[in-house]
Amino acid sequence: MLNNAKQIVDILLNPSLLLSMPLAQQSDLMIVLRHQKIIARFAYLTKQYDVFDKLHEKTQRHLKNALKIAEKQKEQVQLEASLISNLLKNESKFVVFLKGAAYTLSDTLVGKGRVYSDIDILVNKAELKSCEQTLAFDGWLGQEISNYDDKYYRKWAHEIPPLEHCERGTIIDVHHNIIPIISQDAPTVEALTSFIQTNKQGIQTLTPAAQFVHSAVHLFRNEDYNNAFRDISDLYLMLLNENGNEVNENFLLDVQKVADDLTFNYEVGLAYSLVSQIFSLNIPKNFIERNLNKSRLRTAFDQFIFKDVLLPQHDLLPGSHTPFKHFLAIIRGHFIKMPFALLCYHLIVKLGRSIIEMIFGKHIFTPKDEMTLDNIEQNKAHKN
Repeated sequence: MLNNAKQIVDILLNPSLLLSMPLAQQSDLMIVLRHQKIIARFAYLTKQYDVFDKLHEKTQRHLKNALKIAEKQKEQVQLEASLISNLLKNESKFVVFLKGAAYTLSDTLVGKGRVYSDIDILVNKAELKSCEQTLAFDGWLGQEISNYDDKYYRKWAHEIPPLEHCERGTIIDVHHNIIPIISQDAPTVEALTSFIQTNKQGIQTLTPAAQFVHSAVHLFRNEDYNNAFRDISDLYLMLLNENGNEVNENFLLDVQKVADDLTFNYEVGLAYSLVSQIFSLNIPKNFIERNLNKSRLRTAFDQFIFKDVLLPQHDLLPGSHTPFKHFLAIIRGHFIKMPFALLCYHLIVKLGRSIIEMIFGKHIFTPKDEMTLDNIEQNKAHKN
């Protein structure tokens, strides 16, 4: 069995430590890395540090398979990005790829071996309906959800319900902002568009500094921390210079500009503070202190939660599970996402509908005429 969660961090920072590990412990490590969705990232790092060829054949096999899957996903993302960009170029002023897909498309260190379950894009809210219709004509169809959940997405969230391509099976999340509009401090379209870049293929992403800010916002304004260690490692890798061994201070200045313009300083400050603690990265204190602009109590509370929640958690890591802090993180995320009165209403409705679904079946609230991918496939099967 592995020692603790900190051991995973140490091995990521220095993959050569793997060479002194017993084979059984290496096998456990592969299980944990796969569970944390960073095994392909680690495989890439073993090659970068000239460790891969010295590893045991069984360990190499795990890493080779992870790299194959990551490379296949990279090819798929590049294809989908080209198709989606061309499809929507006349429908929206911008079609920006976000988060994991953006890391891959930017071909930076954080994108090496980065895997994800769906592709996130950002379009202009004023043209959202036109984009959704165009995507539907091209085979991007909504998955089956209740009418209440559909209303929640469209009235309060920053995205529409996920769409799945009826032939390729790819899932995309179409955003019109980077945080829920109900949270009342969502940035304007004008503010976001000033941080868009376009590559040689005409595919758009946020600038690297804006990607960092968005990643920090996504991590610390969330209520789902299943992939938290992967996400904090994203932030760590984005901060490194070209040699991959220390902070790029020019990048910190670029991030500061984005954080100031979008008013997401606190999330950036938390990112700096926790990356510094977890990965022992030397981030200048003035950058951390300038951005941690909430009360000392709020800052202490958040750091108390996240210094453990962001670490890898698995049964093979003794003492890694932190259910109480995870519960606090979930509650915190919900409170940040929407006003208290609306949160209470939302939770009551969701609980009530869940009870009714348990009694009458999960489709009781699904619109009968909804043209979802599941419905279409069921109709095809029935005809055959």
